Amino acid sequence: MGFMTRPPKRAITPELSAYAQKVMDEYQTPGLSIGVVHFDKGTGKVETEYGFWGNKTEDGAKATNETLFVIGSISKAFTASAVGILMDDFAQGRNVTPLPLNVLRFTWDTKIRDLLPEYWNFTDRWITEKANVKDILSHVSGFPRHDFSYGLSDTPADLASRLKFLPPAFELRERWMYNNQMFVLGGLIVETYSKQSLTSFVTSRIFKPLGMNDTSYDAAVEEESGCLSQSFARGNGTARRIPLWMGPSSEALLAAAGGIVSNTIDMNKWLAMLLNNGVDPTSNVTILPTSVYDTVTTAHALVLGRALMPSLSMLGYGLGWMRYSAQGHEVIVHGGGLPGFLSEIGYFPDDGLGVVSFINQNALEVNTLVLNRIVTDVLGLREGANIVAPTPPTFRSSATTEQGNSPNFGQTPRPVGDHCGEQTPPLPLEAYAGTYSHPGYGSFTLCAPSTKTSTCKELFSNYTTVFPSQPAEYLHAAWPRVWFSHLRVKFHYSSQNRHAVYLDPLTLFPNGYGKDTSPFAFPSVLDIQYPAAFVEDGDGRIKGLALPNGFNDIEPISPILDDRLEESSFLYFEKLFE
Repeated sequence: MGFMTRPPKRAITPELSAYAQKVMDEYQTPGLSIGVVHFDKGTGKVETEYGFWGNKTEDGAKATNETLFVIGSISKAFTASAVGILMDDFAQGRNVTPLPLNVLRFTWDTKIRDLLPEYWNFTDRWITEKANVKDILSHVSGFPRHDFSYGLSDTPADLASRLKFLPPAFELRERWMYNNQMFVLGGLIVETYSKQSLTSFVTSRIFKPLGMNDTSYDAAVEEESGCLSQSFARGNGTARRIPLWMGPSSEALLAAAGGIVSNTIDMNKWLAMLLNNGVDPTSNVTILPTSVYDTVTTAHALVLGRALMPSLSMLGYGLGWMRYSAQGHEVIVHGGGLPGFLSEIGYFPDDGLGVVSFINQNALEVNTLVLNRIVTDVLGLREGANIVAPTPPTFRSSATTEQGNSPNFGQTPRPVGDHCGEQTPPLPLEAYAGTYSHPGYGSFTLCAPSTKTSTCKELFSNYTTVFPSQPAEYLHAAWPRVWFSHLRVKFHYSSQNRHAVYLDPLTLFPNGYGKDTSPFAFPSVLDIQYPAAFVEDGDGRIKGLALPNGFNDIEPISPILDDRLEESSFLYFEKLFE
């Protein structure tokens, strides 16, 4: 391994094309674009291949290797690389921006409290004082996904300023747990100490030197130009078009964690540089200094301490990359996605092989199946092993931010305690209606069917349009988050708490979208319904809403106990009274 002695085996073959089309048909995927890089370390020669199938628009415009896709969390490797390049600038004297007085050298071990003191301050003193740059970018900050805490109009500074109100789920470095907000902080570090925006820094230091001329953070602009693929959701035997999730109002917020727009032509240039250890093999220009390349691609945290199958190693996480070995081959990978887009990238540093796959729909299986077929064929591996994306369920949902694949508005809620079905609420629905607030998550107002405000009337009209047969014993809220627009509250029986409910985040399309004007709903980030319970005060009034595990898919589920919900729950929303 490591040096090519003969021309590489072709990846894009008629057999692969037939297989890709079969997979796309099975998962109702409109468009697929794949890039493959073969790099000969002995000669420095780069060979590229491309495959593309299906459509990029509902009008039937064809997907090609020039078609742009939102690449989602694959962007994290660019952000981590930017932080490393900035560190090297300071080390080499290219950046003379004053560092904080107590920071002698800017390194991966520099404390976040020293770099961003206005944002990094928590009741947990260990996290406050000890967390460093490497910790937050390798997902061991102790904080879980708090993705529902930010809205479409928030800026990175808004998000960072509310971190102090968000509880950690674990101690610092206790457990690997994916968190998009930590990469937003990484972007703020770049902006603070480079004196330019993250997007400008990455463009000037990575995109332009590599000739990634079609790659940007301007999804809305590319959508207007027609270069960006439309996005689709899977359901009811067909793909429904959905709007571009990353509009102008959220581009800055999502940039560091998942905001890049690219195509397979440009991503092959990124892969070729990575296969050459940070040096562009075409120009011989160093893009990632050796110390940066080594740090971001080396595993620093343990994702899974056991192999999922005998042919795979344990799974580790670097800085925007996951690393493991498969059938004796070292693999460095990451997935990504936003609603309507999913991506997967990976490379085999000892084999000189890199692959990338984009689809314009939310079926994770498509990228995984097709890329595994390519890798199996080119490297001559045993079939049946999940080589490119062998991720455990907790990482699969976290790393890609993918939407659920259920055909109707969300999966069956997973059982919690002895919840065993919907029930009529013990109090009139009006008793639960009102505004609920959390300092880190903001506020939402629950409407009952009898609520007379114009906002609530419109809300129930929209829900009735989308769900004409839903039970009357539901509460609803309009809560514009990045990942959903509405919240539906369903009461469920539980012997532990008579006010037990599930919270069901959704985005409603009462008028459809695109050419199909029939109403539908799209589930939230992980397509999960979250267990919660209303809390009574001493007079029998509802005073709050408690989520034992917050908006997190963390096991085991905390029990919903009547007498200590307000204190023991991971999140507690206080009901506001006029």
